[in-house]
Amino acid sequence: MRRLIYLEMKRVITNRSTWILLAALVFLSAVMAYFPISFVKTEQIDEQGELHLLEGKEAIDCLKQKEEGINGELTEAEFRQAITVFQECYREYGSIFPPEMPREEYVRRIEPVLPVIHLVAAVLAPEGVGLYTMTDADIAPEDGGRFYEQYVERLVLEGKTDAEQEKIREMSKDIKMPFTYISGYDIPSFEYLTLYALLMMLVFTVIISPIFSAEYQTGADSILRCTRLGRGHLAVAKIVTAVLIYFVTFLVGMGVFLAITDLTFGIEGLEASMQTVWGVFEIFAFTAGQTQAAVVAGQFLSILAMVSFTLFLSAQCKNVQDSLKIAMLVGLLPIIIRVVSSSNMARLIQCILPSGGLGLSDSFLFELLGTGFVHLGPVTVWTPYLMLGAALAEIPLFLFLAVRAYCRRQSL
Repeated sequence: MRRLIYLEMKRVITNRSTWILLAALVFLSAVMAYFPISFVKTEQIDEQGELHLLEGKEAIDCLKQKEEGINGELTEAEFRQAITVFQECYREYGSIFPPEMPREEYVRRIEPVLPVIHLVAAVLAPEGVGLYTMTDADIAPEDGGRFYEQYVERLVLEGKTDAEQEKIREMSKDIKMPFTYISGYDIPSFEYLTLYALLMMLVFTVIISPIFSAEYQTGADSILRCTRLGRGHLAVAKIVTAVLIYFVTFLVGMGVFLAITDLTFGIEGLEASMQTVWGVFEIFAFTAGQTQAAVVAGQFLSILAMVSFTLFLSAQCKNVQDSLKIAMLVGLLPIIIRVVSSSNMARLIQCILPSGGLGLSDSFLFELLGTGFVHLGPVTVWTPYLMLGAALAEIPLFLFLAVRAYCRRQSL
């Protein structure tokens, strides 16, 4: 068996197109990790009082210095102070954003507490009022004392039905309050991590589609099935080879992406409550680091489910083109379903597809950050649980079906 795996590995990875695609994936991991870093911008006031635009790593370091005063646990005092600054600036200029407010004043007074003002606007502002429409009459410093009480009430109301609200109440009871804010990490890095996983899935669909079907197309399987190990052993060797190549590529690609991201933004930022990184209304008690680990794990399983499904298609289809077309369609189907419908049935189908955890706004990341549920009769299931459960069930199922399809074809 080892010899078979070695020979199959050599056959696959010495293919020129495979090498190019795998090298492109590793290169893309570095490029896509850099993009969210390059998006960070801020302004700094020099000793002469002039503004200078900073970008990338310089902007990240500057923002850390500006927000040093709010790092740590966000208590009633931080919320009161942020509301006080907001009211003073709003009453003075009629807005807290340029051009109404002088940019120098915005950089000096608002930017150091802006993350807290974001949280205040999301939780304490009246219904229908947001950060850019909030006025000094909408909130008062004394409201800071009821931030966490109001947060719990509003979080539960994110559920659309009584069953969903009860689930949210039950799942969110472990959220650590007060929240911990640490300047640095930002949501675009999570988004690009998800986009990278989608690209990796598409690349591996191309690499794996020919694993079995290329031999059907050339007739080589007719020779191989005459050999002593040309049935089950060869099928297992091909599957082990494909999974090993995927595992190593995922490890290297994600390792490069996370190393660049975490070292640039600062690993201390991974201790921040996820509620302070993106959208306060999450129902899980994760830090940014735990969320990052959960997203990577979810993407690993989702891509592996698609790898397994593609292997099954390759073992079933007569030629490479058919297996590739079907695999690509299934890989992109969750995105299509999300655009077409948001009904309970559509969400159910999206979640249980092999590629259900991959995509854009429909990916495992945004389901994890959201409050979406699927109703299976009387049972209400949080969509990330359904995605992970489906992937864990589909991986062994499709791998078994791939071996079975290959062996049955050998016996024809």
